[in-house]
Amino acid sequence: MAQQRGSQIEVLLGVESTFGTAPSSAYQMAINTYGVQSTRALNTAATLTGQRNPVAPFSGNRTVSGDIVVPVDSIAMARWLIAAFGSPATSGSGPYTHEFKVPDSQGSYTLEIANKDLTTARYLQHRGCKISSISIDIGGDGELTASLGILGATSSWETSSMDATPTDNTTLGRLNNFHASLTEGGSAISNVVTASFTIDMGLDDSQYVIGGSGTLGSIPEGIVSVGGSITMLMDDAAYAVIAKGDAETESSLALTLYGGTSSQMEIELQEILYSMNGPAYPGPQGIQVSLDFQGYYTDGSEASSIVFRLVNGVSSY
Repeated sequence: MAQQRGSQIEVLLGVESTFGTAPSSAYQMAINTYGVQSTRALNTAATLTGQRNPVAPFSGNRTVSGDIVVPVDSIAMARWLIAAFGSPATSGSGPYTHEFKVPDSQGSYTLEIANKDLTTARYLQHRGCKISSISIDIGGDGELTASLGILGATSSWETSSMDATPTDNTTLGRLNNFHASLTEGGSAISNVVTASFTIDMGLDDSQYVIGGSGTLGSIPEGIVSVGGSITMLMDDAAYAVIAKGDAETESSLALTLYGGTSSQMEIELQEILYSMNGPAYPGPQGIQVSLDFQGYYTDGSEASSIVFRLVNGVSSY
């Protein structure tokens, strides 16, 4: 009996033209971990039958959710950003800049995992999927990755792939923690130890319909939530940021990750407010301070609470 190995799985991402229906073409994606699962609880019935033995349980609604961890890069990650934000606005003549902003709606996708180690290959499809969140932590010397939250409608095991010859999207323009710069309030700062950015797309996971076999009939979009935190060395520059939090002064953040002049990712938040938080002094070592922030849109020139920009050699997506 053959056991499936994680090293041998293939993950495909296909754009759905109809919500919950697998397409016939897809992209093969590079991932670090795949944690999306389809679950359906067995609920306990409260029926009384004159004895202490329980009656048969009944099925609850199906949930399709989990996280996919992917390498942060300037090329392949465009497909995940398209899934979250839609097609980018592209400028330049090589290298090209692809700009992603908060959309009014999101497309749906089919995710497929090929289990080819089994005696008979099996393909697990998660359909009606949308990106529900994006989290990126910057700092340290580990591999730079992004965690993508997924919310889907349904799933099934298939005996054939939705696309036997998918488009290869596994070529990376990898980006690293130690090739980065950060501006705060429009000025470069060099005292930040770690930074995190989290986008919650505000998807509604309650739209179960009668006759839908316990699956979501739709996943409508709500208000996007943008936030994160920065941890800084406690110095004069950190004091200036703390003062902004105390005074509720609007500021901005922009992070750029470099892999070369033609391989970059920028994350820009034009309008943010910091929470009020002073440093703690736990002992004699160097002091750091962490500040949470929230992004929003009121009158920023980009008209978006967060903007992603990829710079690469791809002319269009």
